Amino acid sequence: MIELAAITLENEMDLTLAYKRSIRICEVLGLTISTQTAFATAVSEVCREVIDKAVEGKAVLGAFQEDGRFLVGAQIKGHNSEPFERGGGGLEYARKLVPVLEFAQSANEVSITLKLGIPRTVRLDAGKVANVKKQLSKEGPISAYEEVKLRNAELHQLNEQKELALLQSNILNEQKNEFLSVVGHELNTPLTVLRSFTQLARRIEGGNHPAIGNYLGKIELQIAKLTSLVQQLLDGSKIENGKITYHLESTNFNAFITEIVEGLIPTFPTHQLSLELAEDCEVEIDRLRIEQVINNLINNAAKYSKAGTHIIISTTVVNSLLMVSVKDEGIGMSEETIEQVFKKFYRSKDVSKRFSGLGMGLYIASRIVRDHDGEFLIDSQEGKGSKFSFSLAVN
Repeated sequence: MIELAAITLENEMDLTLAYKRSIRICEVLGLTISTQTAFATAVSEVCREVIDKAVEGKAVLGAFQEDGRFLVGAQIKGHNSEPFERGGGGLEYARKLVPVLEFAQSANEVSITLKLGIPRTVRLDAGKVANVKKQLSKEGPISAYEEVKLRNAELHQLNEQKELALLQSNILNEQKNEFLSVVGHELNTPLTVLRSFTQLARRIEGGNHPAIGNYLGKIELQIAKLTSLVQQLLDGSKIENGKITYHLESTNFNAFITEIVEGLIPTFPTHQLSLELAEDCEVEIDRLRIEQVINNLINNAAKYSKAGTHIIISTTVVNSLLMVSVKDEGIGMSEETIEQVFKKFYRSKDVSKRFSGLGMGLYIASRIVRDHDGEFLIDSQEGKGSKFSFSLAVN
């Protein structure tokens, strides 16, 4: 069968649409008005039976070629919701209008085929049928109802494609997170062993040999960097899978942040770290996770600013909110970078060429702060430095 039109059968309005479409196909094929009417009426009667007794019905209108002769026809199908009777009212009436009505029924589907011969005087051939199909396609919807129906079908198909793409994306994301989690855990074991043997070698030989001690120190530094990267991968995987947990406890914040900064001063001997604290306050936090946020901000401040510059860590308390800020005199950021910087794996092109990293630190930090019901603020200008601030609720 050469398909010329297809109609999904959902309601009574589709009967009118099927009738009009049948009339138009017969008209373009060059059939007489009486033939047009007979065929269209037969089609609409069978469609009515399918709508009444089946679901997911569909009528395909077109042309058959049998023994070198063309016939106009229709294939109307549906999934059974109740048994069909060959002698049902609509089918019996259609049988009187067209010379061929073929009925087939399985356990869950019914199929009715209608055929009506096209006089040889019309001189129809495959080329003409193809031209008819093009003409009908160019004409577009035959009524406002069909236009809405086609548009709804397009939207439904688009929605299905989006849902499938989302499902595939979620599956790939889950596989990626599982891979990162497995790789992170597998890397942790050899890193721990390497760190242990490096510390053992330093105690045995490194303390008495300056050159070996220097090499061991460099090895320890690289191990620390790799450990940090692995931890970021693991944290990112936990966040994506919703498995990150928090152990909240009431904390004196001034004492907490003072201890963190004093511990970091020896780590950044080329920068001047200073602490400016507001009045003391108590906050409910996961100490390890908030320390991770502060460490990340200070590490970034040192990483993206020249040696000898200042890094100021400060706090302010406004309207029951504690604001924690880390300000540097580094390279700063563009407006585009500010908008993207908290996204997973984001790194601006200029930064990625000059500095190593995964682009995970600020993503993880932002999620930790968000899970503490806080938010981040950024004040930055290219070439003039950046100020990262995050809020915490005061007890």
